Amino acid sequence: MWNRIDFAIVAKVLGFFVMAFSLTMVFPLLVGLWRSERFVTADRNTLVGTLAALGVGLVIGFVLWLVGRRSQGEFYRREGILTVALVWLLVGALGAMPFAFSGVLSFADGFFESVSGLTTTGSSVLGSNVTPAIQSMPPSLLFWRSWLHWLGGLGIVVVFLAFLPALGVTEKTLFQAEVAGVSKEGLRPRIRHSTFMLLKIYIVITTILVLTFFLLGMNVFEAVCHAFATIATGGFSTKNYSIGEFNSVAIEVTATIGMFLAATNFGLYHRFVNEFRPMRGERWWKPRWDHFPTPRKLWNVFWQDPEWRFYATMVGAAMVFLTLVLALSGETVNGADGIVRDYEGDWGRCARDATFQTASLVSSTGFANSNLLQWPHLAQATIILLMIVGGCSGSTGGGIKMARALVLLKLIGRSLRRFIRPRSVEPLRIGKEAIDLETADRIVALSACWMVILGLGTLVLIVLEPRLDFVGSFTSMVTALCNMGPAFVLADASGATFHNAIDIGSFGSFGEFSPSSKTFMAFVMILGRLEIYTALIIVMPGFWKD
Repeated sequence: MWNRIDFAIVAKVLGFFVMAFSLTMVFPLLVGLWRSERFVTADRNTLVGTLAALGVGLVIGFVLWLVGRRSQGEFYRREGILTVALVWLLVGALGAMPFAFSGVLSFADGFFESVSGLTTTGSSVLGSNVTPAIQSMPPSLLFWRSWLHWLGGLGIVVVFLAFLPALGVTEKTLFQAEVAGVSKEGLRPRIRHSTFMLLKIYIVITTILVLTFFLLGMNVFEAVCHAFATIATGGFSTKNYSIGEFNSVAIEVTATIGMFLAATNFGLYHRFVNEFRPMRGERWWKPRWDHFPTPRKLWNVFWQDPEWRFYATMVGAAMVFLTLVLALSGETVNGADGIVRDYEGDWGRCARDATFQTASLVSSTGFANSNLLQWPHLAQATIILLMIVGGCSGSTGGGIKMARALVLLKLIGRSLRRFIRPRSVEPLRIGKEAIDLETADRIVALSACWMVILGLGTLVLIVLEPRLDFVGSFTSMVTALCNMGPAFVLADASGATFHNAIDIGSFGSFGEFSPSSKTFMAFVMILGRLEIYTALIIVMPGFWKD
């Protein structure tokens, strides 16, 4: 018997999301006016294109809302899963319209760019032989790319969750479907309240980044765009050669700290803020200073979390290891500033580039200050491993997530010990918390799905893109599924690709991919952003049956 999914209430919620998302297209127009943009030129009309996209989005959203406005049904988990999956597809298509209607990109290119922004992947079609350079893009569309990052960073569904009760929808179902990988410690009670708290933390960190980037030499527009890309771990830049083109140690250090923080579980920030609650007095201007938490107590919020401790240790070890590899390799590498650098013996430069690129790729941001295609193969392999693992659960980062990697390592260790002592009974623990068998099985199954999709997707790209070598196909799938940004191809010492392959590295572009490849990769990005289950489950017959 087919299950009676309430499509009317799904349409109602979808209509709300689509209209709310479409209204944000006003922001790039305002930015264009502020930046004195020439909206109309010989080859584009960004004013008409953005207004047309806004109009189409409002019409689609209103029609969907009309279809479901009288729905009195309940919003259960299946409706939530279906809504989340459709929201990402719909807003991905709508996000492409300002690019396409303005005449700047084809719809396939715009869809790739839009989905890459929303999923915070950061891969771009701009800057290839067949697409415009980043710095030639109108400011309104550059801001639109960054705005897509910021919206997608915490999740479109989470961003608008606070308004759902007005539609008669229980936000819990959407929250669970959207943030499947979140460690919900500190976030369980009062989901709507917790959502507001996460948004406040997100906005505060964004504001701090904007101000810091501005004080370090960026103009306001650049500071806002790069702050959006940093907190969302997205990686879209306003420069052709990414953030490294500023050639500023202070800016790179700020971005490194921002990326590291963005890849940390936001639930820990929730707990961190709660440590200051005892300071509240009868009046907000009279805090109880005797209840100020000690530095040790604040530090333990993070250090006592097993995942964050594992994350910080892995990042620190990778930074040191890559510094050694670069310094001892004797390689010469092109920097974002166009200067060829000799890494041999230059420990300061090696530490700078290794630290920045580690933070950039473990967080899935994708900012660059060096051409990774010219790095030693050992360093590239290390970077790819970091890309697959990614940041912490409950962060804006991509990848399998540190928590799952830690559980898998614990499972391997326990299996090896039980192979020696078959009768031993050893509970699986992460820190003080016991991991039940159901959770462990789910993590193993999800990781297996990840690897299968990675393998099958690599084969698909090999077929769709004959100019791409195996390394390029594999890392393109890694970058799409793990929402990372850059990929790798075989290159010689100068950075030129072998066999006329497409440059999809740090300063490269996916613009020369075929429309079918771009569309396929965009769907994989959504699959990765929703951590596979939410997207895959809707194609299973069991989802639709009672």
